[in-house]
Amino acid sequence: MSKESQNGMSRRHFLKTGVFAAAGVMSAGLLAGCGNGRKHLAEDEKKAAGGAATEPSFLKAPEPIADSQIGKTMEADIIVVGAGMSGLCAACAAAEDGAKVILIEKTQNVNFRSYDYGAVNSKAQQSVGTKIDPEFVTSELMRYGSYRTDQKVVQVFTNQSGPVNDWLLDMAQKAGCTIKHIWTTEELVAPVSTLPTFPTLSFVLEPPAGAAEKMPKGMYGGGPTIAMAYTLLSTAEKLGVDIHYKTPAVQLIRKDNQGRVSGVIGQDENKQYIKFNAKKAVILCAGDYGHDEEMLNYYIPSAKTVNKISYPGTFNTGDGQKMGLWIGADIDEWPHTAMYFDKAFVDNPKENPDALTRQPWLGVNIKGERFGNEDLTFGYLSNQVRQQPGQCKWNIWDSKWPQEAPAFHQTACKEMKFHHNPADVERYIKEGLVKKADTIEELAKLCDLPYETLKATIDRYNELARKGVDEDFHKKPLFMTTIEKAPFFACKMGTSMLVTLGGLRINENMQVLDKEKNVIPGLYAAGNNSGCFYGNDYPTCIPGNSHGRAQTFGYTAGKNAAKEKV
Repeated sequence: MSKESQNGMSRRHFLKTGVFAAAGVMSAGLLAGCGNGRKHLAEDEKKAAGGAATEPSFLKAPEPIADSQIGKTMEADIIVVGAGMSGLCAACAAAEDGAKVILIEKTQNVNFRSYDYGAVNSKAQQSVGTKIDPEFVTSELMRYGSYRTDQKVVQVFTNQSGPVNDWLLDMAQKAGCTIKHIWTTEELVAPVSTLPTFPTLSFVLEPPAGAAEKMPKGMYGGGPTIAMAYTLLSTAEKLGVDIHYKTPAVQLIRKDNQGRVSGVIGQDENKQYIKFNAKKAVILCAGDYGHDEEMLNYYIPSAKTVNKISYPGTFNTGDGQKMGLWIGADIDEWPHTAMYFDKAFVDNPKENPDALTRQPWLGVNIKGERFGNEDLTFGYLSNQVRQQPGQCKWNIWDSKWPQEAPAFHQTACKEMKFHHNPADVERYIKEGLVKKADTIEELAKLCDLPYETLKATIDRYNELARKGVDEDFHKKPLFMTTIEKAPFFACKMGTSMLVTLGGLRINENMQVLDKEKNVIPGLYAAGNNSGCFYGNDYPTCIPGNSHGRAQTFGYTAGKNAAKEKV
């Protein structure tokens, strides 16, 4: 695209008891981004505000596990921690270059979620005429990160995600998967939009017969997700990767926190310690820290305003970040980025909203007032909503939606092709998550909104829609659809957080850095264990960039680790 074109748990319950006072959190931000002089001022400010100048418990390194406590020792060229997208890409990339690889995983299965794979100019994309400007993608990624990120690291994604996407598709077809769909620019990019959007989604896979039986039950995304998980797992097994499930990593091995990382200590399901010695390198791919309450509160204070964590399971507790910090690694500047989505039913956060409910319809707060442009990226919408009373909004639309919603060309989990199911919407109506009424007055009553204010808001919105100019918030005319044809619909939406996006600082080779920005020999990171890529808001205008980054960085880490000299 050219520059000229355009299962969750309740957060309120989860964060009911905070572990840090506001002053403490503010101090953390000062400590993360300044030198010794500012650190001293930050601690003084914290004490003056009544907070204790103590660091959180996860920053305190445990005593090294003694050799006498080790029950078993294993050795390989490369030890990969975490069997998710980035970990399996790292393992496969290293193993196909001849490295002996051990992969240790905390849970009993590989872990995958969804199938939105972002890339820049892959062969699949080019086959349907998609052309993306990597320089423009880079500039947008840097802008969304407020230039707190590392452009060399960002450009690994923009320059290498295409070839890595090709590598994965070739691997998938060899594993028996077929292509279900290749996204086109017309499907992903609206004719107009408030902010630039890129057609970075690539392919959707169909798994071979029998693949589902070999994968964990209930994978989010169904067949396409199963296909990618099956592809990477079966390929890793064929390449001889030695996978140890139910074996969480607990400590990296780096004598006196000097020199090379020589391995990692894991713990099996019988609580026996296993030392995994790495001749070449350890690659951390253990995921985010969204289910470690202390880390979440410390690094992302805004998380207290969201309605749910939507990542399935509770095993993502920042294990890789902690182990890195304990041996001297640096971490992204505070506050960290969260992947916020405008995707939570306030009245039932466990339910996953259909794409229809999240289109750029009229949005009003609990006072019945419109408060902003509804055509924004997911994170920006969430930021808007979190400033409103009750930190929620009502999305309102009418019965013309079958013609209007597909024309909006929303992307990723808002697109209507794969993420809309009419049966789910009917169920929402029966359960009261979506309100349905024959008049605006009746709708206002169902939503507990002041009728006169809501009516005035809708009248004004309809006036602007007919005029074709949003004089109030400058939303593009395509998305200014009138609300006039009964029945009318509304749903009360808040914010969900999928994952945290703060990780260990790395260079463009995926090598982890210490606080002086020097390479820690023998240690790499990828996926959500790696940092230097996100700095402020998650850029959903570049759909699939999180998975694309995980794939690209995992692949790059595996290839570079395999080149290490023993």
